[in-house]
Amino acid sequence: MLKMLLIRMSLVLTGLFHTLPAAAHYIWIERDEMNHARLYFGEYQDQEKEVTGGRLDEIKGPQAWLLDANGKRQELKVIRKGNHFDLGMTSNRTFPLIAEELGYEVKDWTEHGIGIVKPMFYTRFSPLLRRSTPKPELVLDILPESGSPNAFIVYLRNAPLAKAKLMVYAPNFWMQERHTDENGRVSITTPWSGQYVLEVIHLERQPGEFKGQKFEAFRHRATLNFNIPQAPHDK
Repeated sequence: MLKMLLIRMSLVLTGLFHTLPAAAHYIWIERDEMNHARLYFGEYQDQEKEVTGGRLDEIKGPQAWLLDANGKRQELKVIRKGNHFDLGMTSNRTFPLIAEELGYEVKDWTEHGIGIVKPMFYTRFSPLLRRSTPKPELVLDILPESGSPNAFIVYLRNAPLAKAKLMVYAPNFWMQERHTDENGRVSITTPWSGQYVLEVIHLERQPGEFKGQKFEAFRHRATLNFNIPQAPHDK
């Protein structure tokens, strides 16, 4: 507990901790041992999951898909629940899942130095069975790299995103910061078994209008989560 507190204090002092609660949330997918998938909105590292009747209502109409063995999308039915969106039972636990929320309202975060933006949310759940490197499916996507344990590639509009900051949230909510290289590649460490969430934010300076509200830029936010199995000697 003390170690975790010291890590968090260090992140605050070095500016790695989010200072903007309204802009700090993201979406992510979890799949249990029964292959039941759920989509959450909140902050995994703070064990915060928003609820219906509260901030979960800000997520208007997320879409989700299962990617089959050929990489083709199979749309999933999305049902709003108390603290998540239910994606149902998935047919194969080796297949990844993706989801996106494109209907989030325009936000004026000028006082925080972000500007008037259109938030866009994307997420991918990966079983990390890397027979081959998958192709990007989302505007901002984080993909596991085939043949390289703990290596990932970040893509923006199907092109590798260089010099992007990537946050890693471990199962015990320890955090680390990494940056992609000129090829969008990044390596992390996974010292514990359990679920990891990777997060990337990219501000795209492209003005537009959404539901009558003008904005200055898109604020893309993507996550990838996966599970590191428990080693046999740890069981």
